Amino acid sequence: MLLSLADRLLPVFLLIAIGYVLARRNILTKESLGGLTKLTYWVLIPATLFSTVTAIHVGEILNLRIWAVYFGAVLTTALSIYAVLLTMRGMVRSERIVIAFGAVYSNIGIVGIPVVGILYGDEGLVTLTAIISIHAFTLMTPMVVLMEGSRASGTAGRSVLSTTLRSQFRNPIIVAIVVSLAISAAGIDLPGWLSQSAEMLKTAMPAVALIVIGAGLHGQEIRSGAASSVVGVFGKMAVLPLTVFVFAWLAGLPQTVVAPLVICAALPPGINSVMMAAAYDTAVNRIATLVLAATLASLVTIPVLALLLAT
Repeated sequence: MLLSLADRLLPVFLLIAIGYVLARRNILTKESLGGLTKLTYWVLIPATLFSTVTAIHVGEILNLRIWAVYFGAVLTTALSIYAVLLTMRGMVRSERIVIAFGAVYSNIGIVGIPVVGILYGDEGLVTLTAIISIHAFTLMTPMVVLMEGSRASGTAGRSVLSTTLRSQFRNPIIVAIVVSLAISAAGIDLPGWLSQSAEMLKTAMPAVALIVIGAGLHGQEIRSGAASSVVGVFGKMAVLPLTVFVFAWLAGLPQTVVAPLVICAALPPGINSVMMAAAYDTAVNRIATLVLAATLASLVTIPVLALLLAT
């Protein structure tokens, strides 16, 4: 089993390293990286989810137990991180909220889907899709409400929340999930040419996405707010995965669901963490440091967790 897991993990490292080297040698320029990122986000990942979700029953995605376990663990971890940040001087409430939010928001799209797909196949992607279908809405909505409560500027908050929610309806990943669920619920059989096209794009997705991740690491640097970032990184890389595991065990979820959930929890923070910090002009450097440090740490923690979950 361990050799099989190594065969699945080593390509992840290799492709990330290839992306980094390509960017370092300027073979993959910023402009071409931007194009590859858009290709991954707008085409490859939606096609992967479309191919996966249309082949399963709707109930496997709209799973209340999975939602309760994962988001219950997210809430518990966010509150724990916030409590620790209360002991740190030189921070205001809004900064603590942004950091606690950033530390539990996983980069499921660009990072999670290729990694979980490689490790656990379509069964893992089904679990991941259940999370991503409500991930942004479930985390961003309370974060905006809390931020506005700390700043007492309701009009600005409604604007941020409205913009955030509208963006989700234009999100190609969310659109792919909704369309796929509708097709699955209706029992529609896809024509061969369409399913084959989606399957071809699905096959290309992991390699391209991992190269994009590796290239994106080149040129990044730690900024400021090291102490609070350490709290956030520890919460994201250790506390959240452990809490998800405990909640999943208590809920009696099968190992085929537990493993993808734990890996999802251990993913580095997503770009939405930085975007929300920038929208409120709060703790931007701290969040940028948190995201970079967690991304680097995930190169170690995700393989370790995958090994532990396989034993």
